Amino acid sequence: MRKLFFTFIALSSLSLSIAQNKQPVKVLLLGVFHFDNPGLDVAKFKNADILSAERQKEVMDVVNKLKAFAPDKIFIEAAPESQAKIDSQIVQYKAGKLALTANETQQLGFRLAKDLNLSTLYGVDYRDADFPFDSLMKSANEAGQTSLLSFVQKTIDSVQTVFNEHIQKSTISEMLIWQNSAQANFAGVDFYFRLLPAGKLGNHVGSYLVSEWWRRNMIIYENILKNLNGSEKKIVVIFGAGHTALLNEMMKFNQGIQLVGVEGVLR
Repeated sequence: MRKLFFTFIALSSLSLSIAQNKQPVKVLLLGVFHFDNPGLDVAKFKNADILSAERQKEVMDVVNKLKAFAPDKIFIEAAPESQAKIDSQIVQYKAGKLALTANETQQLGFRLAKDLNLSTLYGVDYRDADFPFDSLMKSANEAGQTSLLSFVQKTIDSVQTVFNEHIQKSTISEMLIWQNSAQANFAGVDFYFRLLPAGKLGNHVGSYLVSEWWRRNMIIYENILKNLNGSEKKIVVIFGAGHTALLNEMMKFNQGIQLVGVEGVLR
C-alpha cells in the first residue's frame, strides 16, 4: 500500500508539472576554488594571489561575463544565520564604505550585486554536518584496506598537484571552466562513493561520511529552493566546486530547473 501511495504521488507530481507548463528557472552552478585559500581542504593548494593587479583583471572578466548572464538572484556559501551581516556588508560596499577581501563571495558576488542592482546575496550553506575523515582513514588502516588508503592518498596528491599546475598557468576564467567540466563534476561525486567500503564489516564510517556529505548538500539545495518565489528566470549559485558537483546531480531531477553550463557563460 505504501509503495502504491508513493507511486501515485510521483505520477501526480509529474502530471501537475506538465500541466503547469512553466518555463524552468535557468541555474548556473558556479563551482569555485577558495580565492583566499583558508587552508580548510584536505589537499593543500597554492594561493592564487587574487588581489594582485593581473588577477583582478581576470576576476573582472569573470564578473562581466556573469553580468551578461543577468541572474535575478545569487546564492552563496554562507549560512542563513549570517544573512543580516551579508545584507549590511552589501549596503556598505554599494556605498563605497567596504573594501573587498580576496574571498570569492565578495570578489564575484558583491560586485555582481552592485552592478546588477540586486538587493542582497542569499546565504544557503549548512554546516551542521559531520565529516569523520580521520576516523575513516583509521578504520581503513585497522581493516588492512591498503588499496583504499592508497587510492585516497593518491587522489589527494593528484588533485593538489593538478590544481597547483593549473593555477600557475591559467586565468581565473579558465580555472573555473576546468573546475566545472563534466569530468571534474564526475570526479567530485565518484571520490566519495569509493569511500563506502572503509572499515571492517559492521563499521559504517564510510557510508556515514558519504551520507553526511550528501545531507549537507541536500540541505543547501533545500535552502535554495526555499528562497525561490517563482518569479526568477535565472539564478547563480557560487559555492565550492565540491558542493556544486553534488548540486548538479540533485538538480538534474527537477523539471523546474534548467542547468546552464559554466563554459558557455565564461567563454
